Amino acid sequence: MANKKQKPTCKTCHLMEPEIVRNGRNIFYCMHPEAKTECLPHRIISRSRENEIPTKTAPKWCPLRQEAQPCGE
Repeated sequence: MANKKQKPTCKTCHLMEPEIVRNGRNIFYCMHPEAKTECLPHRIISRSRENEIPTKTAPKWCPLRQEAQPCGE
């Protein structure tokens, strides 16, 4: 049986930064330099009414998730 690599988790990632808003939805951003797009300097991971991020694993676009895959050269 092959070893399964652990998937990155936003909850434990040191690059995740919350924006806590009172009486609204809290927004959790990915601060990884490779995660930004033309429109967004920091991509949104999740929105929640709780103070803790509800996402269990990193989204598909996460650069840390992409590192496990070989480069297409």
